[in-house]
Amino acid sequence: MPNVLRIAVVDPKDSAREALKSMLLGLDTVWLEAECSRYEFFADVVGQTNPDVGFVALDTNPDKALDLVASLAKSSPNCAILVTSSSTDGNHILRAMRSGAKEFLTQPLKTEDLAAALQRVSRQRAGSAGSDAGSCRIIAVTGATGGVGSTSVAVNLGCALAANPTNSVVLLDLDLCLGDADVFLDRARFG
Repeated sequence: MPNVLRIAVVDPKDSAREALKSMLLGLDTVWLEAECSRYEFFADVVGQTNPDVGFVALDTNPDKALDLVASLAKSSPNCAILVTSSSTDGNHILRAMRSGAKEFLTQPLKTEDLAAALQRVSRQRAGSAGSDAGSCRIIAVTGATGGVGSTSVAVNLGCALAANPTNSVVLLDLDLCLGDADVFLDRARFG
């Protein structure tokens, strides 16, 4: 995960919350933004801190916790909700996912499961950011020898990509001595 995820946690059980905190603090790709011991206050905590991920423990009061998950999914759509529970009942898991949870993790948590879930959330966040958020693509065009049309292909590809107004295109001719992409673009040579 290239970016640090800011996390808020709610679990009324102090021992379980402390165990989760220590596991999270062992990961170098997360920042524990906030913690809460009451479901009633967690929506306000999320609203004030705007974390990337919210952990909700379901075991203390599943109905109240699932109502909280549904509320957070509507009020804070940029916060990915992960739920934890010792129950592996299919209906319980289905209710959590339908409420808006992105991941369901079973207790006791394993570090590798937690890290994998956070990595999936990070990838989803990067994917939802789209091409406007710093993602780019590099396309290299090369030929085995001179005169095989590499410059023609590179210039035509660059022009085709630049025809889309959402794209920003840079064409580099890395033949520093004899490069002639500027001639193909009908531009004056600078330098």
